[in-house]
Parts: sequence; structure tokens; C-alpha cells
Amino acid sequence: MKHSSRKGLPGGVRFAAIVGLVLSILTGWAALMEAVEMANFYEARSLRMEQELPRIPGAPALDPKILEVYYAALEPMREPRAVLLGLLAVACAFVSVSAARMLSPENLHRDALSRVLSRAAIIAAGLRTIDGAQMSVAKQRLFAALAEPMSKMPEFPPDITVEASREILSAMGVGSAIFGTVVVAGTFALLGQYFRSQRVREAMAVQDGPQEE
Repeated sequence: MKHSSRKGLPGGVRFAAIVGLVLSILTGWAALMEAVEMANFYEARSLRMEQELPRIPGAPALDPKILEVYYAALEPMREPRAVLLGLLAVACAFVSVSAARMLSPENLHRDALSRVLSRAAIIAAGLRTIDGAQMSVAKQRLFAALAEPMSKMPEFPPDITVEASREILSAMGVGSAIFGTVVVAGTFALLGQYFRSQRVREAMAVQDGPQEE
């Protein structure tokens, strides 16, 4: 089966494919790196504990052992998290390859590529949502642990107790994890729905053109 002609992708489909390509590469690479870290959890923890934490302007240097709180939250989930992140990296690889081939399909059917991209993006959205739920627990505890050193900053409001600050920072930690999840997983979900839509499927059939034996 050969394609008699090839046409350029419609602007909206091309833009969506580029977004999927960039997002999946960034997300997949980050997931792969963290999966390796989770697979070598204790070695990675020891290495990070030896590194100096970034300074908070106006505050005393943070004790690197503050990361113990973060890693203590991740330790019970290190093995399932390594598997989760590995699967997320694989799903992102399918998205990136499908998106790249849609932009330059050669002899491949764009309709088939759109189906693969759609399914992989929806799977990536689900996996990234679980990832975000796990990270919200770790970030909540990490941000809460920053309350005491931040209370020593000269700019720290004197009428706010350390306990109140801990609650505020905990909420900020959860909020940052939720925000990242909404942006990344939400974009993957939108891409999955977009490429499975009838309009895009019909457009891809036109792009593939008539086929001849």
C-alpha cells in the first residue's frame, strides 16, 4: 500500500503535535531520571544529603538534613513509584514518537499515528495524575519543614507563629504539586481527546489521501 500524495498538516493539528512532542519529551525525561533515582533510592538520598541546599535570602543556611523529611515521605512508595515513573516515561515515548512521525510521516498513516498518540496521551495523563498525588504528599512535608528556618528571617511577620507558617507552607506545597499536575496531566488529556476526535480523524484520512495497491 502506498500513498499517492502527501499534504501538509492543518495548522491546529500541527500545533497540537508540536505541543505533544515537546511536553512528552520534557515529561518523559524527567520521569525517567526520577525513576532511576527511585530505583537507587538510598544512594540518591545519600548523595543529595551531602549537597548544600539553596539559600533563602535573609535566612540562615538550611540544614541539608531537612531533605530527610522529603525522602522519608517517598521511601514507602519508592518501588511502586519507580514503576509508575517508568511507565510514564514509556507512555511519553509513544506520544513523542507518534507526534514526531505525524509531523514527518513518510509512508506511515497519519490516522493510525493519531490513534496511537491519543491513547498514549490519555495513559500519560492518568499516570501523571497519580505521580502528582504522590508528590503532593512529599511536597507537603518538605514545605512544612521549611517553616522553622523561615521563621528566623528578619522579614518574617512577628504575629505569625511557626505552626501557622507550617500550615501555610504545607498548603503551598500541595498547591504547587496540584498546579503542576493540572498543567501537565491536563494538557496530555486534552491532546488525547483532541486526536481521538472525529474531526481530526477525518482530517487525517484526507491527509493520508487515496491509497493504491
